[in-house]
Amino acid sequence: MTATLFSAIPLPADAHPALEDGGVAAPDAGTLNSEDAPVSPPELLESVEPVYPPAALAARRESHVHLELLISERGQVEDARVLESGGPDFDASIVEALQKTRFRPATQNGMPVRSLVRYTHAFVLPALAGTVDAGTPRGSRNYTTVVMGQRPMSAASSFAVQARDFSLRPIGSVQDILRVTPGLVMVQHSGGGKANQYFLRGFDADHGTDIALSIDGVPINMVSHAHGQGFADTNFIIPEVVERVEITKGPYFANQGDFDTAGSVNMVSREAFPGSSFGLGVTDSPGHGLPGVRAVGIASPMLASLQATFAAELSRTNGPFDHPEGWDRYKLFNKLTAHPSANATLSLTEMSYGGDWHGSGQIPARAVAEGLIGPYGSIDPSEGGATERHQLALAYSVKPNDHSDFKALVYLGSYRFNLFSNFTLNLLHAANGDEIEQVDRRTFSGAKVSYRTVRYAGPVRFDTTLGADLRNDDIHNELWETVQRMQQRNLRTNDVHELLGGAYVSEDISPVRWFRFNLGGRADVMSFAVDNLLTVGDSTAPRSGIGGTYQLSPKASAVFTPIEREHAQLELYLNYGHGFHSNDVRGVFSDPAVSPLARAIGEEVGARTRLWEKWDLSAAGFRLDLSNETVWNGDDGTTAVNGPTTRYGLEVESRYELTSWLAADVQLTFTHSQFSTDHQNGGGLALAPKQTWAGGLSARHALGPGLGRAGLRFYGIGDRPATDDGALTAKGFTQVDLHLGYRISWLDLALDAENLLNSAFRAAQFATVSRLANEPALGSAVPAGFTCGREGRRAPGPGRSAGFQGCEDVDYTPAYPLTVRLLATVFFD
Repeated sequence: MTATLFSAIPLPADAHPALEDGGVAAPDAGTLNSEDAPVSPPELLESVEPVYPPAALAARRESHVHLELLISERGQVEDARVLESGGPDFDASIVEALQKTRFRPATQNGMPVRSLVRYTHAFVLPALAGTVDAGTPRGSRNYTTVVMGQRPMSAASSFAVQARDFSLRPIGSVQDILRVTPGLVMVQHSGGGKANQYFLRGFDADHGTDIALSIDGVPINMVSHAHGQGFADTNFIIPEVVERVEITKGPYFANQGDFDTAGSVNMVSREAFPGSSFGLGVTDSPGHGLPGVRAVGIASPMLASLQATFAAELSRTNGPFDHPEGWDRYKLFNKLTAHPSANATLSLTEMSYGGDWHGSGQIPARAVAEGLIGPYGSIDPSEGGATERHQLALAYSVKPNDHSDFKALVYLGSYRFNLFSNFTLNLLHAANGDEIEQVDRRTFSGAKVSYRTVRYAGPVRFDTTLGADLRNDDIHNELWETVQRMQQRNLRTNDVHELLGGAYVSEDISPVRWFRFNLGGRADVMSFAVDNLLTVGDSTAPRSGIGGTYQLSPKASAVFTPIEREHAQLELYLNYGHGFHSNDVRGVFSDPAVSPLARAIGEEVGARTRLWEKWDLSAAGFRLDLSNETVWNGDDGTTAVNGPTTRYGLEVESRYELTSWLAADVQLTFTHSQFSTDHQNGGGLALAPKQTWAGGLSARHALGPGLGRAGLRFYGIGDRPATDDGALTAKGFTQVDLHLGYRISWLDLALDAENLLNSAFRAAQFATVSRLANEPALGSAVPAGFTCGREGRRAPGPGRSAGFQGCEDVDYTPAYPLTVRLLATVFFD
């Protein structure tokens, strides 16, 4: 049996006397769930005295560090979070020691459970300690155990990752943090300022259609977006502010709504930092392009009774391209956290971002093969764009009593987006090219609320959650023909109003310690209106209209624990659920019309095990049926809706602790995807991944006066069809990255080497019909011997006499070559 916290009760520094014998202080009355189930606090079994920082010892400095420890049901410290810093050198010393500390786990009803412990360690100089031997510095400890309870229902493929783990990876942007999600592969997509292209569980999710992304519960995906449904641009997040990543896979979780088909990822931001810092870094691809720079500043002062965090980033990325991206961006993160009472937390978070860039474009393979451009060249250097996002979120949580908690969130944001793209090159306009501009202006707002309560009927435990969420988007979209970013002809202008609300219930029932199950579901209601502000002769253009729809989504899961021993634990999972992604509602009033919600039905069977307290292994087999598929439309650079699809596959993850400071991990996925009503495409859907892989080595160890860290990582994706018939292929790749870091009390140095092996491969890839300037004009006769290159083919026309209709080729954005990034961070307190 495992557990999770309900809430944390702040511990005053003098709440209990210092513990000299390694015992655990008795918890405050009311901090444990004793009313509903007997709870025994954890007991210290093995401890390692932290090293007194040499510089602090020489300067005769004393300090104390307040921490929050998450102790597993096996007595290990899973996470150590600094609540009140004693200074970077003291913090690093105690956190390092805690990784080697062992507890006898807390118990509930006689069974081991996870527990949350507030911990204070005081670093005391020998002259002041009074009872130390030979002048040895010593420390004093102070513990309190806080509220515990059984963890919510989960699946073999779902878990959380703490900042301590992804800090061992090369982190240049928040996309690098998202790579902790097993099976998630991301690639650059025609310019760094755009959202990445996401691949997960057999989905080419494009910019986010089938993966729900959020930060502190605020959704990132954009509905009815000018560039593509579910557009999820995470570039507005400063990576240093992310504390943990919460991951679920599949539509099995009642609290997850729109876009949660392949899975969801929620990033949780920090409430505070140990101190203030300033970092300055440089990025370069030796022999290619121009270097880039990045500066990030963080301040975390105590303001009366408030915790405060202020962070800012300024950066420029040029990349290896012949025409530098010039991606300039600023980011702000401001968060205030208060505790109105011992059981309540109130936080206000503001985030702002602005950026503009020039994109390299998606270049046809034949243009590089013919020598018209180099591998980092561009056919239309005016591609690129500009975007802004500003949002404000107010979150409140309270624990009314020992067996319930309440959470609420409201948010408001504004968003601007202009994107210049040229996918078809000179197909439609031989002289001026086919560049288009996509415009998106919107305000978005929403709210979430949930109430959870835990009750017992004899030995049976009932964990009930009720919740609701609401989101509103007011959107203005435009599509223009442009020449060198100058607007020429308006093709689309629409106002869209979209409201999506949902309510859900989830009931976890644990009749015996080795079995628990979940029954739940959600109801979602959607209303929308489209105002067509431009009269055009195109019959496929969206008309004005008002509509609505709803969906009921049942959920069910079961977890068996056949083995739970000291050196071997095994859990088996069964999951079933309905979910959905919304479609662009403009398509509801187009010809042909599309459904506003695409139902997803998923099943999963999986297992998780831990052996010898060193080896974690999980496997999950899954299937997902989607009522209609969102596919790439190369003509206007958006997504379109196609027929129903089926996916099934297998995910395997493993992590082994080679030593106390060195670990190895690997993740593999194998997926088959096809249209459900057309089994002729047995080779798979266009761009749907068949295999992905990731893994590496991670190390953290004390070195001299500081702490060293390193990570050698790899990730990749296999060959996949670029077209539904499999005639064109998007080639796979493997990228190897290296991270090295060293921290002393006031300085941190981080060196990243991405694409360490300097491999030349294609990142984002699409099958697109286009025409190069030196190719036959549209509709003209095709010269004898003309070909569309080794990888391309002539696009089909309406008849044999139609003449040249362009070449369908693999257009791609090249991966960065070997890229080195150095970041130096100075800590001030």
